[in-house]
Amino acid sequence: MCNFVPMNKGLRFCLILLVSVLSRQLMVGQDSIQLRQCPLIKMGVEQLPDMNISRSGHQVFYAGGELVVAGGHTNGYVPTPTAEYFKDGKWHTMQMTYTHDFAISVVMKSGKVLLAGGLEQPTGIGQTLFAELYDPLTHTFKGFGNMQRKRAGASGLEIDSGQVVITGNWYNDDGIELFQEEQSEKGDHSLRQSFTYVKDVALQRSCPHIFRMMGNDALILGNCGTRGDTLRSTYAERLRGDSVYIPLFKTWQPLSAGGHNDAASFIGDEAKNDYTYLLPVQDSTGQVAIARVCGTDISLLPTAYPVPMECLGKKICYSSIIADRQAGLAHLMGCDADYYTSPKIRHYILSIDYVHSTNSGAPITLYYTDPLPVVPSCSHVLTSDGNLLMAGGLINSSNFTPSKHVYLFRVGREPVDEQACVSLWLVSLLILAALLLVCTIAYFVIYRKRRVATSGMSEVSDAAKTLMERINKVMEEQKLYQNSELKLQDMAAILGTNRRFISDCINSQTGCSFAQYVNTYRIEHAKRLLRQNAGQKIADVYYESGFANETTFFRTFKSVTGMTPKEWLSKS
Repeated sequence: MCNFVPMNKGLRFCLILLVSVLSRQLMVGQDSIQLRQCPLIKMGVEQLPDMNISRSGHQVFYAGGELVVAGGHTNGYVPTPTAEYFKDGKWHTMQMTYTHDFAISVVMKSGKVLLAGGLEQPTGIGQTLFAELYDPLTHTFKGFGNMQRKRAGASGLEIDSGQVVITGNWYNDDGIELFQEEQSEKGDHSLRQSFTYVKDVALQRSCPHIFRMMGNDALILGNCGTRGDTLRSTYAERLRGDSVYIPLFKTWQPLSAGGHNDAASFIGDEAKNDYTYLLPVQDSTGQVAIARVCGTDISLLPTAYPVPMECLGKKICYSSIIADRQAGLAHLMGCDADYYTSPKIRHYILSIDYVHSTNSGAPITLYYTDPLPVVPSCSHVLTSDGNLLMAGGLINSSNFTPSKHVYLFRVGREPVDEQACVSLWLVSLLILAALLLVCTIAYFVIYRKRRVATSGMSEVSDAAKTLMERINKVMEEQKLYQNSELKLQDMAAILGTNRRFISDCINSQTGCSFAQYVNTYRIEHAKRLLRQNAGQKIADVYYESGFANETTFFRTFKSVTGMTPKEWLSKS
C-alpha cells in the first residue's frame, strides 16, 4: 500500500486544483470570453547563422533588400569600424570609414544609408561628429564630413523634403540640425552633402523620438536626459515652430527606449497626408499603453485588454514599436525585466491589430519565447514576410561581452481571430478529461517545475548579492556618501551599469531605497566623528558626513537612531 501513497497525493492535489478552477469558470460561463486576459502564444524562434563579429550598440537595417549590421562595439567594449551584410546564407564583412557605436542610422528614400556620430573611445566615452554614407549597390562606405555637433545617443529621421532631422546627445549638449544631399553647384552631376544647425532645444534629451508632420515639420519628444536622467515634461518640441503642450503627458510619459527607429513605427499614409505613428507610453504605476501620434495630437489607442506587464510569473520590460503596415499590425518589443541578473531571458512581442479596432479596442496578442542567452541592445527589424529579426546584443547584460547571435522571431502576418479563441471554461473541461489519464505525469511535472523555479530564484539571488557587494565596496572605499549631491546615476556610472539595476538590488537586498541606504552610511560616519570629538561643531559633522544642511541631518539622525545626536552621544 505504501508504494501508492505518493501517487494518491499527487492525484488528490491535481483534482482539487482542477475542480477549483473548473468551478470558478463554470460559474462565469460563456461570459468568460469577455473577461479573459490578453491571448498568450509561444512563438517559434529560429537561430540564423552567427555574424562574423560580436556586436552591441550597432545599427541594424535593410538596405537594397539585404540585412545589414553596422558599427557598434565588440568584445572588450571596443568600437569596431566594420559592417556586415547577409547574403546567400552567410555574413560578408565590410570596412567602414569610421566607428559608429551608439550612433545614428537613417535609411533614406535614395536607397543610401546615413551613419553619423557615436561614442569616441572604448568603454563608452566621448562623442564623435563623423558622418558617412553606405551604398548598398556597391557595398561601400564613403566618409564625407562632420555634423555641426559631436553626438552619441542621438536620433535621426528623414522628412518629406529629403532632409534628415538629427537631435539628441549623450553627455554633451543637444540641439537640432539637418542633413541634406543635393546636386553640386558645379553642374557635374556630383552630389554635395552638408549639415546645417537649426536651433537649440528647450530640453536636453538622449535618444529622443522624432515624428514627421505636414509641411516638412517634425515633433520631438522623450523623457531621457543626456546623462540618463529622467525628464518629465508636458511639452514636445517642433523642428519649425514653438514647443507645444501635450495634455496626455500629464498622466502618461513616453517609454524610455535607446536605439529605437521611429520610422519603423509609422502607420499612416503620406499620399493622404496622414502622418500617424505609434508610441509606447507609461504612467506613474509602471503600466504601459499605446499612444497614437498624429502631428501634435497625441492620444491613447484603446486596446481590447490592458497591455500585460507580466508573463509566466516574470515582469516584462518593453522598448520600441515596429509597424507592419502590410498586415495592419504593430509589434511592441519586450524582454524579462530581470535581464540584468538572469543568464537567460524570455523575449516578448506584443502584437497590436490596430486596423481591426472595435468598440472594445484594438485586439492584442502577447507572443513569448523560451529563455534565450542574449539581451537585446538595439532595435529589431521587420522582415519581408512579417517576422522580426534580432542581431547581436549582450551576453550576461555586459557591454564587454556582446553577442554575434542572430534570431528570427516568427509572428507572421496572421492576426489572432478573436472568435476562434477557445474560452477558458471549455479549456478547463478538456484539461480535466486529460488529467484522468495523465495525473501521475502531471504530479511529477509540477514537482520538477517547483525545483527549477527554486534553482532560478537562487541564481537571481546570487547575482543580486554580487552586485550588492560591489555597491558596498565602492561606497566604503570611495566614501561616496560624503557627496551631498550623490545620485543613483553617479553610482551607475562608477559601476558600469544603470540606475534601475542598482535601485532594485539595494531594495531587494536591504529593504531600503537608495536614499535610505546612503543615509545609513552618512549617519555611521557622523557617529564616528561625534565619538572622536564630542565638542566638534555640528555644522562640521553633518557637512563631512555628506548632508546638505543641518535640518536634514537632525531629521535623518533621529529617524535612524531614534535619538538626537546629543541624546545618542550621552548614551554611547
